[in-house]
Amino acid sequence: MSIIPSNRMKSLLRAGAAVTGTMLVEFRQPAVLQVLKNAGYDFATIDMEHGVFDFESVADLSRFGRHIGITPLVRVPDAQYPFIARALDLGAQGIMAPRLRSAAQVREVVNIMKYPPIGARGCSFGRGHTNFHTGPLTENMRAANDETLLIVQVETRGALDAIDEIASIDGVDVLLIGPTDLSIDLGLPGKLDSPQLIDAIERTIGACQSRGKVSGIQVNNLDWLLHWAEKGMRVLSSFSEVALLQRGGLAINQELERFR
Repeated sequence: MSIIPSNRMKSLLRAGAAVTGTMLVEFRQPAVLQVLKNAGYDFATIDMEHGVFDFESVADLSRFGRHIGITPLVRVPDAQYPFIARALDLGAQGIMAPRLRSAAQVREVVNIMKYPPIGARGCSFGRGHTNFHTGPLTENMRAANDETLLIVQVETRGALDAIDEIASIDGVDVLLIGPTDLSIDLGLPGKLDSPQLIDAIERTIGACQSRGKVSGIQVNNLDWLLHWAEKGMRVLSSFSEVALLQRGGLAINQELERFR
């Protein structure tokens, strides 16, 4: 029996299912993951790029997420070895890599994430990512390579220009559109309905479909999320835990406004 925990999100994607998730940007209490799990989410992305989290928080949230069956991902602050490898050692089951601008950068992320013979990740079992178990080295390196998930964010012109090559790289599982940052890099800040941005998203979906990869999006607009789900996207990430709390509170208080 492998000491590497099964990645529920990756299993669902392999089966052809769509998965839903949200970003964690502020709340470090692991109980928030239970709330999200109860609401039906499949994954949560711990945001180290824009959020408040340190590695101790990543360890606590990842351990609890795995335990209750909501896949913990980490959006690293930069696509460098100390961030990627350490997040995985602490128990994250996937990495979201931001701001990549070339296929070469994507290949380096794969090299960091995967153990030999695929990559060059340093080996340290008996840590959070194995629930502190140890076992046969070769078998568990292979299992870890199989279970880790890589989401490449498509949010730069460079990534878009190399989209077909990136979608062809072994070890890449998901190409995820970051529409706001992509609009900025295309010189169309915030113009999410611009033909140029729509074409970029459609090109990404097409590259994934032709090369056996999954496309996805992170967006704070439910209509847009539904639209792109209907177009074939299967990683559907929206809002953050802060935004979900605000939306729920606003909806209640709008109903109660006439009594105030």
